Amino acid sequence: MLERKPRTLLHAVDGVSFDIQRGQTLALVGESGCGKSTVARLLVGLYAPTRGGLTFDGEDAHAAFKSSQSHKMRRRIQMIFQDPYASLNPRWKVEDIVGEPLKEHRLVTDPAQLKQRVGELLQSVGLSPLDMVKYPHQFSGGQRQRISIARALATEPEFLVCDEPTSALDVSVQAQVLNIMKDLQRKQGLTYLFISHNLAVVRHVSDQSA
Repeated sequence: MLERKPRTLLHAVDGVSFDIQRGQTLALVGESGCGKSTVARLLVGLYAPTRGGLTFDGEDAHAAFKSSQSHKMRRRIQMIFQDPYASLNPRWKVEDIVGEPLKEHRLVTDPAQLKQRVGELLQSVGLSPLDMVKYPHQFSGGQRQRISIARALATEPEFLVCDEPTSALDVSVQAQVLNIMKDLQRKQGLTYLFISHNLAVVRHVSDQSA
């Protein structure tokens, strides 16, 4: 016979509170399984909180995510995922991967302008416009993460939630990607929430940590 266990209530994330100043990087540090990725998905609207909330630039972000104008908030907040091997559609060319947010948000509709904009985004992360005709499997892990960053930048966001963006990369490649992100932050005034369990990485990128 199977023994029935009483139902238990799981608090995936409880009592988390922080503020991030515009143009700054806050590092969220914790062990694997402590809820860091859940926080990331809450911030970009992939999950809805059971209680608590997110105020972004004076606006209730989760109310905005559920409204008819949700695309406006989603354009301003983007996410870079942990695994560049899993977050890119293997059947799409780079041009389609990076160009998809531009088409989804109707930022560019002309095909020639779309191609030009994708090329500019690839250049901003240290890749070539010639790379847009290739597929993800033709790139290294570090290059794939650069493609992910280019895709996240397509909507010209103000806030990037970075969920351990270098943890799946070789140590030699991590510094290259981190330097690209810091350079983009200086040029575009980006605000980062940088999630990591690697204290050396956190010291390299953050203005403050939690």
